[in-house]
Amino acid sequence: MIRMTKSQMNRFDYKEWVAYFADNNEKRLEIDFSEEKDMPAGKKVLIFPSIRAFRKGEGSEGRHLADAAAKWADRTGRPEYKEAMQWFVREENWHSAYLKKYMDFHRIRDAENSFLDKIFRRLRQSAGLKCEVTVLVTAEMIALTYYDALSKCTESSALKSICRQMLKDEIPHIIFQSYTIGHFNNSPAYRLARILLMEFTSLAVWCAYRQVFEAGGYCFRRFLSVNLWYLRQSMEMAMRVGGSAAACRR
Repeated sequence: MIRMTKSQMNRFDYKEWVAYFADNNEKRLEIDFSEEKDMPAGKKVLIFPSIRAFRKGEGSEGRHLADAAAKWADRTGRPEYKEAMQWFVREENWHSAYLKKYMDFHRIRDAENSFLDKIFRRLRQSAGLKCEVTVLVTAEMIALTYYDALSKCTESSALKSICRQMLKDEIPHIIFQSYTIGHFNNSPAYRLARILLMEFTSLAVWCAYRQVFEAGGYCFRRFLSVNLWYLRQSMEMAMRVGGSAAACRR
């Protein structure tokens, strides 16, 4: 279970997020393949279907998201949000590039389609920004569990370094999206919808890639429990932001 530090959770300002993403962009991962060996066929069968799917999810151009972010930023008078979201999408694309580079080294072809990715994209684009970031942060929380499991079921130092980078970057992503969610109405019905979305998504991802999670030390009960723990942290952050915003309006 990856814990979020107080300093990370207190980064609640879009100007600060722009500065964070810009600084993080200068610290891109250089993958070292010098000790990478050819992978046994059985190990490839275990890990690469999920890697191909997650690479697909990380590689979105984010046009619909950028458009929704720009409209919300203009409507609410938060111009820095547009730039922060552009940096966020760029960082997601770096994640996709890391996985693609690893796939290329092992001569693994890219996935033409991903059933889960299609579902996520349709859910995200079914409404406005609130829907986009809600689905997006759900995927990022599950990604934390996935990259933790993936790092534990491989001996590849190159893949472990990619997983470490992903885990390092995804925590701020969750906080960034949770901060935005805090500006919307976080009603009990909406919070229940977030729980149901997490449970449904966790079940779908588990059914698709359970062997990776099991090899990384997860049973379904633990997998779901950790994902819901991340969700609780996200909801608490959103409620705290919403409470601060309401106090400022008084």
